[in-house]
Amino acid sequence: MQAAVILGYFTGVFALLGFGQNLLLFPIAVAIGGGAFGVANNKKVGWIALSIGSVLYVLIKFLDVLIVLPRINLTLMAINALIFPGALVAAVLHPHTREYMKVWFE
Repeated sequence: MQAAVILGYFTGVFALLGFGQNLLLFPIAVAIGGGAFGVANNKKVGWIALSIGSVLYVLIKFLDVLIVLPRINLTLMAINALIFPGALVAAVLHPHTREYMKVWFE
């Protein structure tokens, strides 16, 4: 769960930095950053916001990979940018994290 919070903070900051390229990233960045803060303070709504925001962020980054597919260097950069958000989704939706959520957040 601590890894999900740390990755949530980093992903929220990087999503805010990429906000100029895509207008959808601002509410997603707020959801990820606020969700990470909520999870750090044992709020169930924080876990929900973090999980929804991280999944939406990965979907947007995956669409970036599909858009730049013909150009190999940009594709590799887009895939590299997808690694940490993918790790965040895995950390948030992992069965151990969900068990932790059920025990501590209810």
